[in-house]
Amino acid sequence: MRCSGCACARGKPIPYFGLTALPALLGENKALAKQLKDIHGTGAAIGYFLIGLHAAAALFHHYVKRDTTLRRMLLLKS
Repeated sequence: MRCSGCACARGKPIPYFGLTALPALLGENKALAKQLKDIHGTGAAIGYFLIGLHAAAALFHHYVKRDTTLRRMLLLKS
């Protein structure tokens, strides 16, 4: 995700925590930048979906299956 995000910078330097700027990875190419931006957005959406699915699975185990999976993950004693 980082590389695709940095490559979307359209040939401009990339700020690094406000301390310095990293050089552009690629020259300016608007068509490529759009494709990379789409790939970056799709990857982010997939990541958010997987995070939500993981949280839903933990809640399913806790409330439906009533096992100790969530308690073990949270290090709760009971």
